[in-house]
Amino acid sequence: MCGRENVIGLIVISKQGHDAGDCYVVVSAAGNNDTKIRGPEYVMVANGVNRPLDKPKRKNAIHLSITKTQIPDFNNLLSGEPVSSNLKIARFLKEFNKENG
Repeated sequence: MCGRENVIGLIVISKQGHDAGDCYVVVSAAGNNDTKIRGPEYVMVANGVNRPLDKPKRKNAIHLSITKTQIPDFNNLLSGEPVSSNLKIARFLKEFNKENG
């Protein structure tokens, strides 16, 4: 993964675990301070449905497939009302799934 600042708002697809194949959006990054490893070791992801913004899932970054799609104005979405933000994320991911099937 690229630097911590660049991953927030990116759409990712889970490659491992019981949620393999599910799409998420990265809401925060945490982890490794080792300068030899680029980017975060773990990220917190949400999908607006069973993983809302207030209860994101912690995923190891190597278990995620990174897309080049980013939710527009994601920081504004995070500062909005949680219910409407979760609905917007869920709709965006649903459209992303339709387009990338």
